[in-house]
Amino acid sequence: MIARIPYSAAQPGTFSYVPGSYFTLVMRQIDDLTELKVSMLAFHLLSRSRDYPGYVRHDELVARTASLLGLDETECSAGIEMAVRRGVFLKIELPADEHSDVVYVANLEADLDAIEQLKAKGSARGAAVSTAPNVFELYEQNIGIITPIIAEELRDAQKTYPAEWIEEAFREAVKGRKQNWKYISRILERWTAEGKGSGAHRTSARSDDPDKYIKGKYGRVVRR
Repeated sequence: MIARIPYSAAQPGTFSYVPGSYFTLVMRQIDDLTELKVSMLAFHLLSRSRDYPGYVRHDELVARTASLLGLDETECSAGIEMAVRRGVFLKIELPADEHSDVVYVANLEADLDAIEQLKAKGSARGAAVSTAPNVFELYEQNIGIITPIIAEELRDAQKTYPAEWIEEAFREAVKGRKQNWKYISRILERWTAEGKGSGAHRTSARSDDPDKYIKGKYGRVVRR
């Protein structure tokens, strides 16, 4: 008899994200239980990744497969390779200190550009993986605990804005003693709409008018 899973273990925020296309297009084709188990575990790990695009390292997948599913490295490798051949995941090599790390990403059309950038990083010999803090680290260091709702907003921000913008927006919030995500997201939205910096990157901001302070209803009380 299978033990009943307590409802408290299935609250919002504890679920793994699996693309709907996996169920509608792929699930009916799978006839290997190992591939199914490893794929579900890979999606579980990817949904908790703090990188964009999210990826899981081969060594981590092997370790978690052994501890959670009771499968050895050979079985894990066979399962993930079947999923890769099926096109569910993409296999990429990223440079490490003395070797290359094999990682897997979900083959999602929405993440295509980011996946291509990750591939380019892996194909460049001697390329260094960025050690700059990501949005999750910045949030934890400057604001506090990440809730499931905030985690979704952070993932969206990581997809939308350059990493240096996010880091600088956090810096601005700390300087202004307004360490909350709403304030930081407003900064990012404003930079996107008006341009960031002195105007070189502005897309919709109006040019600076030297006469703007002597026009209008207060113009009569202002002198050059």
